[in-house]
Amino acid sequence: MSERVFQLAALRVGRTNVGEAMLTIDDDALVLVVRADREERALRVPLSTIDRLQAGDTEIALALRDGSSIGVESAPHLLDEIVAHCQSVPELTRTLRAFGSRRGRRAASADADRVSADQRRFFAPLLAARRDAMHSRGAAAVAAFDAAALAAALAETLRAFAAERYAEAGPARRALEAELEDLSEPLAAALEDLGRVAAKASESADDLRLWRAWSAQLRVTFETADRVWIALDAALGAIPSAT
Repeated sequence: MSERVFQLAALRVGRTNVGEAMLTIDDDALVLVVRADREERALRVPLSTIDRLQAGDTEIALALRDGSSIGVESAPHLLDEIVAHCQSVPELTRTLRAFGSRRGRRAASADADRVSADQRRFFAPLLAARRDAMHSRGAAAVAAFDAAALAAALAETLRAFAAERYAEAGPARRALEAELEDLSEPLAAALEDLGRVAAKASESADDLRLWRAWSAQLRVTFETADRVWIALDAALGAIPSAT
């Protein structure tokens, strides 16, 4: 995000009214610059230390992790800017090992194109949710990752994988479905946890601690999906596709 600067007519630090200040928002912190004794002094407030935001008619109150508080003038668009910086969707794919790579048993085989297609289908619901969330924030971003819908999409994808390898319904297809479900159980559990923390984050949009708990679980969910795909790829590679 680009840096934003706001001129404030009023700033409160704890119970002390400081007066005029300049507030700069960067990717990591709020920087408040005030003039005291003819000198400028800067107070840096890391975004990660802001636990709660409360907007009033004339002041935006920031409750900090150490129990202190800061009140800034409710300038136009300032609340939206602070929220946007505090509730940005985290980077989710950069550290994944399998996603977007040819890692896996089938990658070097003649079935490499099928591997790539299967991987795209497996990750597609998560990536679509991420795309929607990148254009949202707060409750809207949380809602983009509908855990129940993602779990249903996962189950449907696993059934499709089994059906493509066993065209006729029967014991072999059911056995593969059961194996794929067992292998994907860690992801199903991660999605359940995501749904629980999402409900809490949506109920109290001003509580940034709940947002961070959701954000952390979202990252865990993507990392779990990455590990699960490696296991699924090995299982699918043992059975040639019938389609």
